[in-house]
Amino acid sequence: MSDTEFLIGRSGLDLQDDFYPDDLPYEWRFDYYSSSFKALALPIDTEEDFEQIFEDLEADDSDVGDFELIITILEEHLEDVNHFEKLIKPFSGHESQIIFQLLVDSQPSSKIMNLLDNFRVSIQSKNKLKTSLKEVNVLENYLYFDEVPVFYSDMAWDEKRMREYLEQISVTSQKTVLICKFAESETLNKIRIVAEILGF
Repeated sequence: MSDTEFLIGRSGLDLQDDFYPDDLPYEWRFDYYSSSFKALALPIDTEEDFEQIFEDLEADDSDVGDFELIITILEEHLEDVNHFEKLIKPFSGHESQIIFQLLVDSQPSSKIMNLLDNFRVSIQSKNKLKTSLKEVNVLENYLYFDEVPVFYSDMAWDEKRMREYLEQISVTSQKTVLICKFAESETLNKIRIVAEILGF
């Protein structure tokens, strides 16, 4: 039995398969999604209603339990420090409910990192960076994190790749968020089943 626990999810709530009931109100998608999956990534500049999502996460009768909401930050978001500060301002007061994930090729500036001081952070890069964060090397990527590592994949996964990737990512030996960018619900469920079979 591995010490790694995977929280599996995708990027965005727009599943194209038959996951959502036809009569489900649009604003209920997150609540419905989070009853099945344990992680969701949304771009920092998404049009999704974060306030509604935060209310769902805070609800006393919430089924989300051990759920991680990932806010994806790309290198282009970091080019202007003042603009970035405006982008993260709406998340102030919700620090415990989100993980900011930076997908970058180069070192974020100290000014950017200072703005993220009060938030949970995970950085994924193909290149080795200098940070004070914990570090693991996974699938030719470096993950840097303070509490929870987030691995983001934009590749399609078949069953063989699922097994190989899960076994390699399990080197984190802790709770790890796995985001499969545009996976549909059937693929997410298969990944979850493979993880359970492997003892994660």
